[in-house]
Amino acid sequence: MPDDERRDDHQAEPHDGEEPTRVADDLAEVDILRSELSAASERLTALEAEHQACLDKMLRARADLENTRRRHAQEVERAREAGVDAALLPVLGVFDDLGRALQAAETGDPSSILPGVRSVRESLERSLEGIGVQRVGDVGDTFDPDRHEALAVVPAGAGREPGAIAEVFEAGFVRGERLVRPARVVVVQQD
Repeated sequence: MPDDERRDDHQAEPHDGEEPTRVADDLAEVDILRSELSAASERLTALEAEHQACLDKMLRARADLENTRRRHAQEVERAREAGVDAALLPVLGVFDDLGRALQAAETGDPSSILPGVRSVRESLERSLEGIGVQRVGDVGDTFDPDRHEALAVVPAGAGREPGAIAEVFEAGFVRGERLVRPARVVVVQQD
Protein backbone atom coordinates (compact mmCIF):
# COMPACT_ATOMS: atom_id res chain seq x y z
CA MET A 1 0.00 0.00 0.00
CA PRO A 2 1.30 3.41 -0.82
CA ASP A 3 2.09 5.76 2.01
CA ASP A 4 -0.67 8.20 1.04
CA GLU A 5 -3.36 5.55 1.42
CA ARG A 6 -2.02 4.51 4.82
CA ARG A 7 -2.06 8.05 6.03
CA ASP A 8 -5.75 8.44 4.96
CA ASP A 9 -6.64 5.21 6.73
CA HIS A 10 -4.78 6.34 9.80
CA GLN A 11 -6.51 9.69 9.80
CA ALA A 12 -9.92 8.06 9.41
CA GLU A 13 -9.40 5.88 12.44
CA PRO A 14 -10.54 7.48 15.65
CA HIS A 15 -8.18 7.98 18.49
CA ASP A 16 -8.65 5.93 21.54
CA GLY A 17 -11.67 7.13 23.56
CA GLU A 18 -13.19 9.26 20.78
CA GLU A 19 -15.61 6.59 19.53
CA PRO A 20 -17.55 6.10 22.78
CA THR A 21 -17.81 9.87 23.29
CA ARG A 22 -19.17 10.41 19.79
CA VAL A 23 -21.70 7.60 20.20
CA ALA A 24 -22.80 9.02 23.55
CA ASP A 25 -23.17 12.48 21.96
CA ASP A 26 -25.17 11.01 19.09
CA LEU A 27 -27.41 9.11 21.51
CA ALA A 28 -27.96 12.26 23.56
CA GLU A 29 -28.85 14.16 20.39
CA VAL A 30 -31.26 11.38 19.36
CA ASP A 31 -32.90 11.59 22.79
CA ILE A 32 -33.24 15.37 22.43
CA LEU A 33 -34.72 14.98 18.94
CA ARG A 34 -37.14 12.32 20.21
CA SER A 35 -38.19 14.62 23.02
CA GLU A 36 -38.67 17.52 20.58
CA LEU A 37 -40.59 15.24 18.21
CA SER A 38 -42.82 14.08 21.05
CA ALA A 39 -43.47 17.69 22.11
CA ALA A 40 -44.18 18.69 18.50
CA SER A 41 -46.52 15.71 18.13
CA GLU A 42 -48.40 16.70 21.30
CA ARG A 43 -48.58 20.31 20.08
CA LEU A 44 -49.87 19.11 16.70
CA THR A 45 -52.54 17.00 18.42
CA ALA A 46 -53.56 20.02 20.54
CA LEU A 47 -53.68 22.28 17.47
CA GLU A 48 -55.75 19.73 15.56
CA ALA A 49 -58.21 19.57 18.47
CA GLU A 50 -58.32 23.38 18.62
CA HIS A 51 -58.84 23.52 14.85
CA GLN A 52 -61.71 21.04 15.08
CA ALA A 53 -63.28 23.03 17.92
CA CYS A 54 -63.03 26.24 15.85
CA LEU A 55 -64.47 24.45 12.83
CA ASP A 56 -67.38 23.17 14.95
CA LYS A 57 -68.02 26.70 16.28
CA MET A 58 -67.93 28.11 12.76
CA LEU A 59 -70.39 25.49 11.50
CA ARG A 60 -72.73 26.19 14.42
CA ALA A 61 -72.46 29.94 13.81
CA ARG A 62 -73.20 29.44 10.11
CA ALA A 63 -76.25 27.30 10.96
CA ASP A 64 -77.41 29.94 13.48
CA LEU A 65 -77.01 32.66 10.85
CA GLU A 66 -79.02 30.68 8.30
CA ASN A 67 -81.74 30.03 10.89
CA THR A 68 -81.81 33.73 11.78
CA ARG A 69 -82.07 34.70 8.11
CA ARG A 70 -84.90 32.22 7.57
CA ARG A 71 -86.79 33.45 10.66
CA HIS A 72 -86.28 37.06 9.58
CA ALA A 73 -87.61 36.33 6.08
CA GLN A 74 -90.64 34.60 7.62
CA GLU A 75 -91.26 37.53 9.97
CA VAL A 76 -90.97 40.01 7.10
CA GLU A 77 -93.44 37.98 5.06
CA ARG A 78 -95.88 37.77 8.00
CA ALA A 79 -95.58 41.53 8.57
CA ARG A 80 -96.15 42.20 4.87
CA GLU A 81 -99.25 40.00 4.88
CA ALA A 82 -100.54 41.68 8.04
CA GLY A 83 -99.99 45.09 6.40
CA VAL A 84 -101.89 44.03 3.31
CA ASP A 85 -104.72 42.69 5.46
CA ALA A 86 -104.85 45.91 7.50
CA ALA A 87 -105.01 47.99 4.32
CA LEU A 88 -107.58 45.69 2.74
CA LEU A 89 -110.14 45.70 5.56
CA PRO A 90 -111.35 49.30 5.05
CA VAL A 91 -111.55 48.75 1.28
CA LEU A 92 -113.77 45.71 1.85
CA GLY A 93 -116.23 47.96 3.69
CA VAL A 94 -116.29 50.27 0.66
CA PHE A 95 -116.90 47.24 -1.56
CA ASP A 96 -119.93 46.35 0.58
CA ASP A 97 -121.20 49.96 0.40
CA LEU A 98 -120.95 49.92 -3.42
CA GLY A 99 -122.91 46.66 -3.49
CA ARG A 100 -125.68 48.25 -1.42
CA ALA A 101 -125.69 51.33 -3.71
CA LEU A 102 -126.04 49.13 -6.80
CA GLN A 103 -128.83 47.15 -5.16
CA ALA A 104 -130.67 50.40 -4.33
CA ALA A 105 -130.29 51.56 -7.96
CA GLU A 106 -131.76 48.32 -9.28
CA THR A 107 -134.82 48.44 -7.02
CA GLY A 108 -135.54 52.17 -7.01
CA ASP A 109 -134.89 55.45 -8.74
CA PRO A 110 -131.31 55.44 -10.16
CA SER A 111 -130.88 59.12 -9.28
CA SER A 112 -131.43 58.25 -5.63
CA ILE A 113 -128.12 56.42 -5.47
CA LEU A 114 -126.06 59.60 -6.04
CA PRO A 115 -125.90 60.49 -2.32
CA GLY A 116 -124.96 56.89 -1.53
CA VAL A 117 -122.16 56.83 -4.11
CA ARG A 118 -120.82 60.13 -2.74
CA SER A 119 -120.90 58.60 0.73
CA VAL A 120 -119.00 55.55 -0.53
CA ARG A 121 -116.33 57.76 -2.09
CA GLU A 122 -115.95 59.74 1.14
CA SER A 123 -115.72 56.49 3.07
CA LEU A 124 -113.00 55.25 0.72
CA GLU A 125 -111.08 58.50 1.05
CA ARG A 126 -111.26 58.26 4.87
CA SER A 127 -110.04 54.65 4.65
CA LEU A 128 -107.10 55.71 2.49
CA GLU A 129 -106.28 58.55 4.89
CA GLY A 130 -106.38 55.99 7.70
CA ILE A 131 -103.44 54.18 6.12
CA GLY A 132 -101.58 57.42 5.37
CA VAL A 133 -102.65 57.92 1.75
CA GLN A 134 -103.77 61.44 0.77
CA ARG A 135 -105.46 62.53 -2.47
CA VAL A 136 -103.68 65.29 -4.47
CA GLY A 137 -104.65 67.30 -7.54
CA ASP A 138 -107.93 69.17 -7.06
CA VAL A 139 -109.39 71.65 -9.56
CA GLY A 140 -107.92 75.08 -8.84
CA ASP A 141 -104.67 73.74 -7.31
CA THR A 142 -101.44 75.03 -8.84
CA PHE A 143 -99.91 72.51 -11.24
CA ASP A 144 -96.91 70.72 -9.69
CA PRO A 145 -94.96 68.51 -12.13
CA ASP A 146 -93.72 66.43 -9.19
CA ARG A 147 -97.30 65.46 -8.26
CA HIS A 148 -99.35 66.02 -11.41
CA GLU A 149 -99.24 64.73 -14.98
CA ALA A 150 -100.53 67.24 -17.56
CA LEU A 151 -102.67 65.50 -20.17
CA ALA A 152 -103.76 68.70 -21.92
CA VAL A 153 -103.53 72.47 -21.72
CA VAL A 154 -106.52 74.83 -22.03
CA PRO A 155 -106.35 78.57 -22.70
CA ALA A 156 -106.65 80.95 -19.80
CA GLY A 157 -110.05 82.50 -19.52
CA ALA A 158 -112.60 83.86 -17.13
CA GLY A 159 -112.06 82.48 -13.67
CA ARG A 160 -109.08 80.34 -14.70
CA GLU A 161 -105.76 81.12 -13.12
CA PRO A 162 -102.78 80.45 -15.41
CA GLY A 163 -100.90 77.34 -14.24
CA ALA A 164 -103.89 76.04 -12.26
CA ILE A 165 -105.55 72.67 -12.67
CA ALA A 166 -108.71 73.08 -14.79
CA GLU A 167 -109.91 69.47 -14.75
CA VAL A 168 -108.93 66.21 -13.04
CA PHE A 169 -109.15 62.96 -15.01
CA GLU A 170 -107.64 60.79 -12.25
CA ALA A 171 -106.86 61.82 -8.70
CA GLY A 172 -103.27 61.50 -7.56
CA PHE A 173 -102.21 59.95 -4.26
CA VAL A 174 -99.26 60.39 -1.92
CA ARG A 175 -98.23 58.40 1.11
CA GLY A 176 -96.15 60.65 3.31
CA GLU A 177 -93.70 62.32 0.94
CA ARG A 178 -93.81 59.45 -1.57
CA LEU A 179 -95.92 59.83 -4.70
CA VAL A 180 -98.04 56.71 -5.17
CA ARG A 181 -99.73 57.91 -8.36
CA PRO A 182 -99.62 61.34 -10.04
CA ALA A 183 -102.89 63.16 -10.68
CA ARG A 184 -103.72 63.19 -14.40
CA VAL A 185 -104.98 66.70 -15.10
CA VAL A 186 -105.76 69.45 -17.61
CA VAL A 187 -103.77 72.62 -16.90
CA VAL A 188 -104.63 76.25 -17.64
CA GLN A 189 -102.06 77.67 -20.05
CA GLN A 190 -99.62 80.18 -18.59
CA ASP A 191 -98.99 83.53 -20.29
